[in-house]
Amino acid sequence: MVYDPTAFERRRRANQGGFAAEAAVNEYARTLAQTRGTRAQQGFERQLTEQIPQFGRTYGKRGLYGKGVKSGIFNKALGAFGAEAARRRAELGEDIAGEQRGFQLKGENLLSAYDRTDKDISEEEAIAQTAQSLLNLGS
Repeated sequence: MVYDPTAFERRRRANQGGFAAEAAVNEYARTLAQTRGTRAQQGFERQLTEQIPQFGRTYGKRGLYGKGVKSGIFNKALGAFGAEAARRRAELGEDIAGEQRGFQLKGENLLSAYDRTDKDISEEEAIAQTAQSLLNLGS
């Protein structure tokens, strides 16, 4: 057995390259997910903005909303509309945050696997160096 440091260096570079590639893919996927989430939020806000005038007109046609009109039915419906909008906003935010936490965890796992593999390579190299030294002493 002859100690060959280039073999360990090739493994290190392969480990670095694999980590860099997977980390880049994870980061790109994270960015795309953030963009999708932001678009979903913007779409919801746009839809909500379009619904608000229609909401008032619907109750206004029935005489339950307008100048000088104080309708408990309208106020209750408005409260429910607002609560639903707030709930949906919160859900969208939680969905985005959860997805981002998943990408963060994947990144941490990738880094941990990279570090473990690098440590294993270093340990194997140290063992090979020691074995080579012992063989050289015996010669």
